[in-house]
Amino acid sequence: MRRLSVLGFTLLLAAGAHAQDSRPPIRFDNWLYYQKNVDDSARWQYRPRFLIPFNLDNGGVFTQRIDLPFYYLNKVGQDNPNGDWKSGIGDWFIEETYLSPEVSKNVKWSTSLRLVFPTGGNSPFGGNQYTAAPSLGLLYSMPEQKVTINPLLRYFYSYHATEDNAGKVRRLDIFPQASFGFGEGWTLQLWPENPIDYNYVTSKWFVDIDALLVKRLSKSMEFGFGGAYALKKDDPQFKYILNGRLTFYF
Repeated sequence: MRRLSVLGFTLLLAAGAHAQDSRPPIRFDNWLYYQKNVDDSARWQYRPRFLIPFNLDNGGVFTQRIDLPFYYLNKVGQDNPNGDWKSGIGDWFIEETYLSPEVSKNVKWSTSLRLVFPTGGNSPFGGNQYTAAPSLGLLYSMPEQKVTINPLLRYFYSYHATEDNAGKVRRLDIFPQASFGFGEGWTLQLWPENPIDYNYVTSKWFVDIDALLVKRLSKSMEFGFGGAYALKKDDPQFKYILNGRLTFYF
């Protein structure tokens, strides 16, 4: 854990040392989710998210991401045996992302490392696992058509449990991401938040459709609303999700 934390901090310092003077704006997302589960329990979530980018001298971009989820739920678990409505924090994480300069016309690649901390404790708030998740993605832009295709794979694996009965995590997240721009600042994003999953522990799939409609209000503000619906629930995550976000740039 210390080595991974030091690696993340070192990447951040290196990015700052080589950042250009014209830093991109910091992005602050305020997400609100309503999630209906397959057992008919539900979860409200408020998730503040910070994305802090740095332009690098080679034309790439390094971004520090921080997610701090807070839950209000009635799902049964070790910390909620009666299924009462209870509030608590989830498992927080940080992520270090590198987006390359163009490797060919309108084409870039990305990679990242996410570190998830067991701040949520026992279920249903947390997984009692320190987890790492590397990713690899491709970004292809068609600016004339206002279209971006950005498929991404992220693999989660747990490496240290804080409880003896904590479930091992081995999961592949698949994001077949794409965005389509329209007039007056509107954009449709596909699979921006809720991925297709393959669980290597259970050898089962979870497949959903996920979409978000985003409106840019000004240079410093935008909002979005959308949701996800489960199509294949062999490894159940949820029935459906309704979500929205208010974003500030500064």
